[in-house]
Amino acid sequence: RWCYSSIPFEELCQAAKEIGLESIELTGPEEWEIMKKYGLTSAMGWGKYPEGVGLTNFFANPANHDALTAFYEDLIPKAAAAGIKNLICLSGNRDGRSDYENLLNCQKGIRRIIKTAEKYDITISMELLNSKVDHKNYVCDRTEWGVILCEMVGSPNFKLLYDIYHMQIMEGDVIATIQKYHRYISHY
Repeated sequence: RWCYSSIPFEELCQAAKEIGLESIELTGPEEWEIMKKYGLTSAMGWGKYPEGVGLTNFFANPANHDALTAFYEDLIPKAAAAGIKNLICLSGNRDGRSDYENLLNCQKGIRRIIKTAEKYDITISMELLNSKVDHKNYVCDRTEWGVILCEMVGSPNFKLLYDIYHMQIMEGDVIATIQKYHRYISHY
């Protein structure tokens, strides 16, 4: 959705349907009803994050856990009611914390919402982003780090959003990585 934010949303839905698309990613509850009118869904949903929370400041920062818990506890049932199966989440930046400390922080935050995700059969999907070019200091910048987090959370309702562009920059050899870790990936 963010790529086409200058187009009024209903026009975007109409055009998407006309060219045969089935999904518009990164849409939220206020858009899901409009999408239904056009027979569209959102393969990866999201919502308006709490104030101060965003790409660089998310689950890795424990100060955000209360706000993120409230946010997802509200969003998950809405997504389920709209037929949305995946909701995006982010790690945020390292901000001087070790990767291990950030794993523990993300695990603690995600575990607070995972029972609700399981109850509603929603998958929470953490996006892998590169920290070399576009998102300096981003924590979840390697597939193996994300896989370890999946194992730590221990739920089939927490997986990775595998962004091929970003992982090509960070790791290369994306085909071998996908083959090795596909069971941890909810969306490409």
